[in-house]
Amino acid sequence: MSTLMSVQRAGPGRPARRLGPRWPAFVLIGSGLALVPWLFVLAFGLPATAVAAHWSTAWAGFDGLEALGLITTGMLLRRRDPRGCLAAAATAPLPVVDAWFDVVTAAPDGDRAVAVAMAVFPELPLAVVCAVLAIRTLPHSDLGRPRSTSASYRFRSLERS
Repeated sequence: MSTLMSVQRAGPGRPARRLGPRWPAFVLIGSGLALVPWLFVLAFGLPATAVAAHWSTAWAGFDGLEALGLITTGMLLRRRDPRGCLAAAATAPLPVVDAWFDVVTAAPDGDRAVAVAMAVFPELPLAVVCAVLAIRTLPHSDLGRPRSTSASYRFRSLERS
């Protein structure tokens, strides 16, 4: 019998915790560590400037994704849907990435001032709001059983006989 996710019940002095395969953690840690030397290659090996053939398409697509995330998060939270925490968590980094690339790719004249102003308000505050909402709306669980009983929020252990 193979279990993808199981729950270990709490005992005296022992909190409940989810147990699952450990390999995803090792893959993620290894991938993150492998990126560290790559950062140096990028920082010192890439040219200072580059021409992008589809610059406007890239930005319009990214800002569209950001808008979709904000709208989805707002709609789910308005309906008090517990999945709002997932949408908020997925949306939170988008304004940060937008602000970062706006500032570092802006020309050093008035464009940079506009990019910094947009980063300070509204982009970074939106990211903070989404991050706080993701944490505050996270459904709590009791011994591995979610607070909500809806089918979409039940943890199911996937077992093979």
